[in-house]
Amino acid sequence: MTSTQPSDNWIGVGLTDIGLVRKLNQDAFSLDNTLQLWVLADGMGGHAGGEVASQIAVETIPHVIRTQLSTETSPYVQPDQLESLLCQALESANQTIRKEAAEDERLKGMGTTIVVVAITRSPTAYQASVAHAGDSRAYLFRQGTLSLWTKDHTLMEERLALNLITPEEVRTHPLRHVLTKALGIEPQAQPTIHTYPIDPSDLILLCSDGLTKMLTDQEIQTIVGQEAPHPEAICRKLVATANRLGGEDNTTVMLIGLH
Repeated sequence: MTSTQPSDNWIGVGLTDIGLVRKLNQDAFSLDNTLQLWVLADGMGGHAGGEVASQIAVETIPHVIRTQLSTETSPYVQPDQLESLLCQALESANQTIRKEAAEDERLKGMGTTIVVVAITRSPTAYQASVAHAGDSRAYLFRQGTLSLWTKDHTLMEERLALNLITPEEVRTHPLRHVLTKALGIEPQAQPTIHTYPIDPSDLILLCSDGLTKMLTDQEIQTIVGQEAPHPEAICRKLVATANRLGGEDNTTVMLIGLH
């Protein structure tokens, strides 16, 4: 019996757009196809604070992971080890953001959402570890169906879980964008981290809430399905559609697939 031997790299592509309303683009992303690590951040905070926070996050996290992995002897990183590394990297970004905010009055109160995907492989399979804080999301597109990997860290999600509000009410609620977690806000980041098995034909979508404010999951699924398996085309169509529907926020999308 022959085992399947994963040999190719997963490749990510990304696109960010200021949208039609905001004066600054406070989203940021980083692609490291060699490291198999993809990071997306949506900053918040007055002046340039959000822009600074998101940039710190997308630079710090790959740096920490790269530094830690360079000391590894095994070619295969175990999922629990990778989850621990991600936690460490997000905490490092959290501390850096807090330190810079404390040192510069103009950056006081800055923070950023974060969503990170790291793919590792064993001799026979691929796995994706996903870490996030805030309402930037990771989705899996598999055989025509889009499923949400992350659960927003928002006040509304907490109220939904307690059945205090309906999903329909959430879409228009004035507090729908109040976050319960983000980097830079609390002394410790405490992200949510999960690991999922992935198939060679899967696509992974990361996005800021600029996309999910404008499009429902069903609309996102339709666009990904129409343009799959071409990641650049998917990114362009998602951003263009968000803008066509009003572009109320910066929109950032990343598509990761096996090449």
